[in-house]
Amino acid sequence: MLEKKFHAAMENIYHEGLKLQKPYRATRYLQLVRELGGKKAADRLLATPNPSEGFTQLYLHGQTEGLTKSVEYFVLQSPWSTLFTEQQLAIARARLKRYGCSQA
Repeated sequence: MLEKKFHAAMENIYHEGLKLQKPYRATRYLQLVRELGGKKAADRLLATPNPSEGFTQLYLHGQTEGLTKSVEYFVLQSPWSTLFTEQQLAIARARLKRYGCSQA
């Protein structure tokens, strides 16, 4: 049940990016979420050695506010964090801190 809610919330991240002062259309992200499902999409994005292009674009479009619309930020929030391993959460925190997001 939580994973199903997480999927819907992951789709909503796309719409949140559109609300930035400089809107960001993460169409490849949305396609990935719809293709794999929210949890598997997050797993894939967190498994890469570097932040995704979308993560970088969110930063460029909204600085640290933009990063609050990222998967990395999202997976650290309750109740979603319970779906992920400590290693995945550490990766998310490290990426956010590297870009100056103190909310990680």
